[in-house]
Amino acid sequence: MTQAPIELEVKLPSAPSPSQPLWLLAVVVWQTVLALAMVAAAVAMVTGALFDLTGLGLVLMAGLALAIAVASGTAVPLMLRHRHSGRAIGVMLDYLVLVLAVFITLQAIGVFRGLDALGATFRRAVPLLAIVILGWLLLGQAERFGSRAERVRRAGKWVMIAGAAAVAVRAGVLPGLAEFFVRLAKPRALLPALVAVASGLAFWSLRRSRAVWLFGSRRHQEEALDGFLFVSPNLLGFAAFFAFPLLFSLFVAFTAWDGLTQITWLGPDNFTKIFSLQFATVDAGQSASDVLKFGYSELARFGSLIVGARDPAFWIALRNISLFAITAVPLAVIPAIGLAALLNTKIPGVRLFRAIYFIPSVAGVLGVALIWKQLYNASVGFINYGLRRLFDLINLLPGVEATAPQPQWLSSRSVALWSIVIFFAWYTVGFNTVLFLAGMQGIPGTLYEAAEIDGASPWQKFRKITVPMLRPTTFFVVATTTILALQVFTEPFILMGPQLPPSGPSNATLTPVVHLYQEGFRRFNQGYASALAWVLFLLIFAITLVYFRRQRKSEAGMG
Repeated sequence: MTQAPIELEVKLPSAPSPSQPLWLLAVVVWQTVLALAMVAAAVAMVTGALFDLTGLGLVLMAGLALAIAVASGTAVPLMLRHRHSGRAIGVMLDYLVLVLAVFITLQAIGVFRGLDALGATFRRAVPLLAIVILGWLLLGQAERFGSRAERVRRAGKWVMIAGAAAVAVRAGVLPGLAEFFVRLAKPRALLPALVAVASGLAFWSLRRSRAVWLFGSRRHQEEALDGFLFVSPNLLGFAAFFAFPLLFSLFVAFTAWDGLTQITWLGPDNFTKIFSLQFATVDAGQSASDVLKFGYSELARFGSLIVGARDPAFWIALRNISLFAITAVPLAVIPAIGLAALLNTKIPGVRLFRAIYFIPSVAGVLGVALIWKQLYNASVGFINYGLRRLFDLINLLPGVEATAPQPQWLSSRSVALWSIVIFFAWYTVGFNTVLFLAGMQGIPGTLYEAAEIDGASPWQKFRKITVPMLRPTTFFVVATTTILALQVFTEPFILMGPQLPPSGPSNATLTPVVHLYQEGFRRFNQGYASALAWVLFLLIFAITLVYFRRQRKSEAGMG
């Protein structure tokens, strides 16, 4: 018995259909108009015919317009051939244009300023929200009324509607809506509004099931497109509030700009200014004080001495932050390990102690810094008061007459930085304790049981089991604490002000972040401040990279 030959149906790519759906033709026309409009807008920006843009603003806006034009021009032929890639480009492009057009429309209307005014008047309508809440309660409890449930549900809906209307009238929403439509009719707001409507309709058309069938989109392609749309708010927020400012600050770092006037390109001069040093050779028998003009002794290698810099404040800040990190990080990490070990035992009230040690991390640094500022007060602060009372007790001993030290915690050049160190360590140690405690609780108890059988003492168990098993946690704690220490700003800013600048007495508490703040927001050297920020970023990145490499070597050695 012979079988009939099996015919395989091969679907070849078809030419564009002469009878395209009307909705697709409308989308294609819109994409074509959008591409031509963006090209015209870019030309107008460059020639200055319609837009008065210069410098970076011109580059960004013209580049954005050309990018939209290229994307639209690419999507049109692909859509006519019913390719999924054309539909995907169209969906994403129409979505982005819709968001931009809506934002421009709202900005032209002045909605954001109107929201401030609405917030000021909304307080008058707050009592009327009780009516809305009453309707919501009736709607939620309607099932309890049995046969009258439908009437109660209907009554709840009408009560909520009436309450919402009363709130709108009392808060002045209705006049605001009227003013909204009046401003929307003006050309500067109407044009982007029409663009938003057209983009929205095109986006809706390409997202319908009819478009999915026409373009032959597969399930995984639809899922990928849906995934991009779901994460788009986060991506747009990241691009607008992180990526763009980051790249813009990198550009500004090579310019001279005060934040108000025209940007002037300088090239690497800002970075050259940061690292420029002057050296002098130290003769035999010559003291450092004879040649040093920098403000503190800093003997360089190869018998040379730093005698000057284009920006001495940067090197002072670098010295201060180095001393700060070297002292503050151990004070914030080592006690945390000991506290975590104590809290990991079954002592009475251990949960209460855990909460107490974690309270500083929960409290806002601003409020805590204000409290410490009062504690550090040399005249009426509790720290100096406690020192006086302590030495009063010591002086009760026969033959002892000691004078209580009264440090000028915040106004003395030799003490101010260590005051910041103490506060930082106290504020950070609680959070580090919780991290170490979590790491200790993850160590298998069988290891300690085996050590007890072998006769290990508590100290041996801590040194031979706890510390090695905490290496990943210790790496994380040390790295994050170091990063926080290198970025310290709020502590000196609050503790020193308003009597002293954040840099403290004689720049004793000047840190890189404080320095870039003073350059950018007091002297309005935004370009130089951006360069300082990038130098600090590279410094932190290098230190973090060293930590990661040491951690990998440590893990490889254990393996």
